[in-house]
Amino acid sequence: TLVDDSQGGKTNSESNAQITSLEQKDAPGQLPPGMEMPIGQVCFETALVATGSSSSSETFSLYVDPALGVNGHWAQDSSGVWANLASAPYGGKMVTEGDRLRLDFRITDGGAFDADGKVDASITASGAPAHMPLSIAGQAPDEGHDGFWF
Repeated sequence: TLVDDSQGGKTNSESNAQITSLEQKDAPGQLPPGMEMPIGQVCFETALVATGSSSSSETFSLYVDPALGVNGHWAQDSSGVWANLASAPYGGKMVTEGDRLRLDFRITDGGAFDADGKVDASITASGAPAHMPLSIAGQAPDEGHDGFWF
């Protein structure tokens, strides 16, 4: 279940935003090492209330089965870098709500995670409830000279 203009998983009753398209797609062929997408991608479009020339952000909540073992809502930015939008650095969070896991995240119209990159009162996005191994050091790049890397 995807909730648009979410406030703690509930739809804002005063919102005029609406989901205009929603579909599930297979996981992309190229994923970072260790990333697992048990249900593939969630692709959607949302029509926002026009705010003139300034960009606006929209909040979303995606409910999934906790048995999937996901640790976030992962999306690629416009440069191809994967980020967990359901994490504090991106203004999101993960919440257990009854027997479901709620992934809260925010996307800015025209921002790095809006596929068209335009401020046009519409957000087009793809992301996935996924599991990515986390570490303080992150994923090691290909080995450099003599096994050293920086």
